Amino acid sequence: MPLIPERVRRWPRPWRVALLTLLALYALYLVAGNVFLNTPLFDAVTNRKPEKFSMQTGPALTLLPGHAVVWNIRMRGQANRTVYIFRADRASAWISLTALFGREVRIPRINAIGVESEVERVEQAIPPPPRGDRGWTLRFDAIHSDSIRSGRFGKLLIVGEGSGTVGFLKQVRGGPSELFDSTAGFENATVSYDGVTLLDQAHLAARFHYPRHYRDDAPGLRKFGILWAQLQVDGRSQAINIDTAGPHVKVGSVPAEARLNADVVMDRGVLQPGSRVVWRVPVHAGVHAPDRGLLSLQLDVAQDIRVQARLPRDPETGSELHADLRVTGRKIPFQAPAELLPRMSGDVRGAWRFESLNWISDLFVRKPWFHLDGGGLLEGDLKIVDGQLAPGSTLNVPQVAAVAEVAGVRMLGDARAVGRIVDGAPPQAELQVEIPRFRAAPVDAPKALLFDGKAMALTLRGDARLQQLRDGMRARLHFDNARVPDLTAYNRYVGNESMRLLGGTGLLSGDVTLDSAGRVGQGRADLRGTGARMQVAGMALRGDAQVKARVQRADFDSRQFDLGGTTLSLRNVQVGDDAGKANWWGEATLRSGHIDAAAPYQVDARADLRLRDAGPLLGAFAERSEYPRWVLGLLDSGEVQASGQLRWRREHLVVDDLQAENARLSLRARLDMEQAQRQGDLYVRWGLLGAGIEMGGGKRTWHLAGAREWYDGRPRLLPESKPAP
Repeated sequence: MPLIPERVRRWPRPWRVALLTLLALYALYLVAGNVFLNTPLFDAVTNRKPEKFSMQTGPALTLLPGHAVVWNIRMRGQANRTVYIFRADRASAWISLTALFGREVRIPRINAIGVESEVERVEQAIPPPPRGDRGWTLRFDAIHSDSIRSGRFGKLLIVGEGSGTVGFLKQVRGGPSELFDSTAGFENATVSYDGVTLLDQAHLAARFHYPRHYRDDAPGLRKFGILWAQLQVDGRSQAINIDTAGPHVKVGSVPAEARLNADVVMDRGVLQPGSRVVWRVPVHAGVHAPDRGLLSLQLDVAQDIRVQARLPRDPETGSELHADLRVTGRKIPFQAPAELLPRMSGDVRGAWRFESLNWISDLFVRKPWFHLDGGGLLEGDLKIVDGQLAPGSTLNVPQVAAVAEVAGVRMLGDARAVGRIVDGAPPQAELQVEIPRFRAAPVDAPKALLFDGKAMALTLRGDARLQQLRDGMRARLHFDNARVPDLTAYNRYVGNESMRLLGGTGLLSGDVTLDSAGRVGQGRADLRGTGARMQVAGMALRGDAQVKARVQRADFDSRQFDLGGTTLSLRNVQVGDDAGKANWWGEATLRSGHIDAAAPYQVDARADLRLRDAGPLLGAFAERSEYPRWVLGLLDSGEVQASGQLRWRREHLVVDDLQAENARLSLRARLDMEQAQRQGDLYVRWGLLGAGIEMGGGKRTWHLAGAREWYDGRPRLLPESKPAP
């Protein structure tokens, strides 16, 4: 059988030559084209910069120049931090060969089958090239598919029966890009976010385009400022299920009979009048996710944007919500969503039972020195004007556990919290926490009881603007007459071998101001002890005591505290076992007092004293029987005015420059007490008589002749301090 038909052989020779040439060229194209598409040569051409663009394909076929059919396609591209992934079971495309001569890859149409697409953000960015006009141009007039299976945009996933046509132009190497008029839609779609189904049986339709521009004209989110888009949604809404019963909150969804309807048009970042969204979504929230009702959300756009929300009252939980907010203007600030706040005004009223209310205290404090522990019902009536909570706004928590940690003490109890916005320049946010009954323990020993009482009040106040609230917040903590069941619990703060509390009860009142980090600015603590028993410098004391501590300045960062003005009063004091004389008294006032709580712990103070008599001062150096007879006559010589300087470290108390005077007595002393060891010097004078005692190494040495000269020649125990102003 001849290879060339008889009819063709009768053609003129030039025609036959031309035909054979064309056949040969076509055969060559078939071989070369299909070899190129199905060998690594194709990968070498298309994957020259795989970090920016890569494509893997299965079998491919080309029968006509400029046309190809490719199976099992996967393409990946990255621009800056955005990654695009496209998969298709099959695609066919025509390429304009003539456009190649103009440095343009133009594909008038691509038909794809079984399409899946993904768009996501990644941490590793690929910097875009600088603006330029010398690269090749890629022009895809219409990429069409009637079988789109899914589309994923970050955590948002759409699965269904999709179709769409997208066209775009992009000049590589920093050139301009353009998105042609494009459409995409799904029928019978399921929409989920981070694995939680939001909609099913949904109809979605979108249309979008933006003009030609260079990347630096509208990078990233700024593209919304040049985009025209329309989105239509009609679907069955799933119920949102928020279960807080376990250690971690579980968020899911369950089928429900509710709907989402939306028709939104945006032109260059501005919502167009007539845009509307209505979403009715059942809410199940709380322990084991009880039904909270049907939440209705509605957005309407006219000259402004109006957002309304409503959740009917649940008689079992008390939950309800009524919100009506208006946003001035229609522009959406995609780059800085917080810019919507100054444009927002309206009312929000409602109640909700939260499993944790600690987020309320987090609005006020920077460090967790105060928090609301556990959950409870929150009732609110908020008035918003130009993005700020306005005076008249209130917040109420009828019952919640409250915890405050101040100066190493944890105070806790069931509380009622009331928040409000009050007039000011600017308006002030105030949270009042009332704790009817409370107990306090050391932070590091929560089972030990320091005191308990009634009617503690904590007030936090600061700038109502949320961005500034925590920075300038000030708090006041106040309580009166808390019961101290056992004074020995305070040995952890004052106790050592030289000074120990042995028993007694008391009442404690406190009033301090704090900042948002829980640092004390100023404050007072008044402790009245009854039947207090203590041991000081080896002497047993029993009586009533009152300490009025005053904090003039507190720097918790460097752990420095000024206690000037603090007073100590002792009444009905019995010294030793002399039960017949329980009427001694004394008062001490700190002219200056400084605590350095950084290691090593140290207290320095200068005090003024009023004493009924000098008996306890003399008793610190010797027993009564060891003093000369004329000294014994001074023990009850009347009220004594005294002053002195002290330094206290853990297990170590030093007193220096102690001076006591009255009409009959003059006394000078210095004393060093470390654990059970005592050493020091004493000088006492009555008229022309004087005596000195040198104490150290467990011995006492008396100096009767030249006692004052001996005392003045003894070294100081502490550096001389400057008198307080």
